Amino acid sequence: MSSQIWLVTGASNGVGLSVTEYLLAEGHTVVAAVRRPESMSAHKEKHGARILVVKVDVQSQEDVDAAFAAAEAAFGRIDVVYSNAGYGAVGEVEAMPMADAKDMFETNFFGATRVSLAAIKFFREVNKPIGGRLIQASSIFGLLPGGATGYYSASKYALEGITESIATELDPAWNIKITLAEMGFFRTNLVKNHTYTVYAHPAYTDPALLGNVTRAMLADLDPMMITGDPDKLAHRLYELARLDDPPLRVMLGKEGPTMLAPKLAKDLQEREKYKEWAYGLEFDE
Repeated sequence: MSSQIWLVTGASNGVGLSVTEYLLAEGHTVVAAVRRPESMSAHKEKHGARILVVKVDVQSQEDVDAAFAAAEAAFGRIDVVYSNAGYGAVGEVEAMPMADAKDMFETNFFGATRVSLAAIKFFREVNKPIGGRLIQASSIFGLLPGGATGYYSASKYALEGITESIATELDPAWNIKITLAEMGFFRTNLVKNHTYTVYAHPAYTDPALLGNVTRAMLADLDPMMITGDPDKLAHRLYELARLDDPPLRVMLGKEGPTMLAPKLAKDLQEREKYKEWAYGLEFDE
C-alpha cells in the first residue's frame, strides 16, 4: 500500500478529525485545514512532517487558495481531497434568522463548492500524473428534509446538486473522480458536546410538532444511543478513495438504507402516480 497525501477540511472536529487520525495512524500524510491551527498542536508534535496544519475558513477564497498552495509547496501533489467543513443547526425554518441561514450556506454550500473547484484545478494542473479523488461530505438530510433541519437540509441539497453538475462537466481525460458521501449518524465529539445552535419560534407551541419533538429528543440525547463509529467511517472513506470506479453517491451509515432509501422510493412512486400530468401541455398544432 503506497502512502497517500490527503487534504481534509474541518480536520479538527467530527468526522474530519477521525479521518485525519486514521490516515496518520496508517502512515499517510494529511494537510489539515482548520480554523484554529492550535487545536492540532498535539497531532503536529506527534506526527511531525506527515501533517501540515493550515488555517482555513472555507468562506474565504484566499484561505482556500493558500491551503492548496501550501500543499503544493510541501508535497508537490494531493491524492485525495475530503471536503468536510460544515455545521448544522436545529430549529424551524421560520425560527432561524436569515443572516444565520446565509452564513450556514456560505460554509456548507459556497465554502464546500469553493474547495471542490480548488481541488479540481489542483488535480488537473498540478498533479503528475493528472487526476485525483474528491470526496464531498453530504448528509442523508440533504435528500431527507426533516423537522427542524430545514436550512441545513437545504444547504446539503444544494451541495448535492452543484456537485453532480460539476461531476458531469469534467473531461474524463482529467481522471478526476467525485463522490458525495451521504452520512448518517456517527458518535463524534461534536455530538458528545452538543455542538449546534438551537432555535425556537414562539408560534410552534404544540409539543407534537416535529420541531419540538426534535428539540426534546436532542436535549435528552445520550451519545451512546448513536451507534455509528466514526473510526470505522474513516476506514470506509479511505476504501472509497481507493476504488477504481467510485460511485457519484454513497450512503454511509445504517440510516441511509433505513431512512433515506424509503423516502427516495416514495418520491419515485409519487412521480409515477402523477406522471400523466406531465403530458398535454404542448401548443396545439
